[in-house]
Amino acid sequence: MAIYETVVILDSLLPPKEIDDAVERFSQIIKENGGTVRVVDKWGKRRLAYEIQKKQYGFYVAIEFEGEGNIPKALQSEYNYTDSVLRYLTYRYDKHKLKAMEKAGKNVAEAPVVEEKPAKAAEESKPVVEEQTPETATAEESSKEEAQND
Repeated sequence: MAIYETVVILDSLLPPKEIDDAVERFSQIIKENGGTVRVVDKWGKRRLAYEIQKKQYGFYVAIEFEGEGNIPKALQSEYNYTDSVLRYLTYRYDKHKLKAMEKAGKNVAEAPVVEEKPAKAAEESKPVVEEQTPETATAEESSKEEAQND
């Protein structure tokens, strides 16, 4: 299954109950079409970059979900049907984004288990000491002398 994220801008004048109902309806559409909702992130009321339908503010919601290719089409038809949706964007994570999420430690498909090393293991490891050759020793001494002369 692919991982998608949809960002929806709702009318900021809606009461909080209606905003929650709209988000729940969008999540329900994802579940009905065989997907699973991973994260629902409500960004809150923010100023729009430009007026949309004579409104200067919108309520932003981001929903991250897993599913098949039919879910974005179902969401799009629901967004177009709902009058309180000002704008929306649904996109699929590409392989580079997924690799970056794995490196950052976010839960992608299955979170990698990271085992911490015990404190004794860190104490037992020996520090690495670089050996100085005569050439590097004289180069370091001459750079120190130049720094003192300046």
